[in-house]
Amino acid sequence: MDSTSIKLMWESLEFHYPRPERFRFLHKISYLDFLGFIYSGNIERIIYNLYQGDAYLIKGGFPKRFMKRLIEDTHNLCMKYPSKFYQMLEGSDDFHRIIDLENADKYSVASCKHSCYFYHWNSDPCNVFDTINERWRPLKLLMGLQYNEYENNTPKDGVVDRIQVVRYPPRIGYLEPHVDAYEHQRLIFSGYMSTRGIDYEGGGFYLINSENQVVNIEDQIETGDFLFCYASVYHGVAPCDIRSTQSPDWSKDDGRWFLSMYSNASDELTDRDGRPFPPRATAAPVKLDIPGVLPSDTT
Repeated sequence: MDSTSIKLMWESLEFHYPRPERFRFLHKISYLDFLGFIYSGNIERIIYNLYQGDAYLIKGGFPKRFMKRLIEDTHNLCMKYPSKFYQMLEGSDDFHRIIDLENADKYSVASCKHSCYFYHWNSDPCNVFDTINERWRPLKLLMGLQYNEYENNTPKDGVVDRIQVVRYPPRIGYLEPHVDAYEHQRLIFSGYMSTRGIDYEGGGFYLINSENQVVNIEDQIETGDFLFCYASVYHGVAPCDIRSTQSPDWSKDDGRWFLSMYSNASDELTDRDGRPFPPRATAAPVKLDIPGVLPSDTT
């Protein structure tokens, strides 16, 4: 199937059926099998499954040594420069930002994390884009895009690729249940840099099923795996190491690390109605009792 046929398949599903909001089933396949499906064009079943709320966990998608090096390089880079924020405007620098509990609820999706952001038009100080694009391109084909869509864009072009490397510090790091924007990238693309039981204990990534239950995914994840599902499916991150007696330290590299690849509408766009803000849910609101997350953070 070519990109036009794939795009039309997605658009037909999106026109005739509501977007999925609840998780249904987890498929686990190897990275080589994933590439085989994509480049053989045998992806109709994958698309239908994704639109039913399924998620795909790709085992061994990234080299473990790449993930471990990226943690070290990103941490060292963040320690050299102060926490800042830049809008996605033409010529914007890479930056890192600490979002602590005091500022957690100032965003559309509440969280507590330390994020470092990278753009194609900068110098790629941690050498991430070659390895990441190699994995991102087949996923773009699956989404009905050109394999290199948005790669050469800058903010004036409207939509840009952005890499986010995230550390969730012990005890306090979390991401509330939410859905993501789907206008420019139908699927979330999550790379896993840590392994529960080795790098941290408890918590981590979860999905929400049709019974409004938390479905733990993290215990099936190893460093180097990546996952994708339709962006409108509810998901979040529960705090790790909540039994730790040590106070969280933003200068350390412990906790849970995560890699996000997303195509975002830039701040150069003037038509705010056309920007990919997370859509309003049509199903019942998500109210969950997740250890370590305050009730006010899960509504």
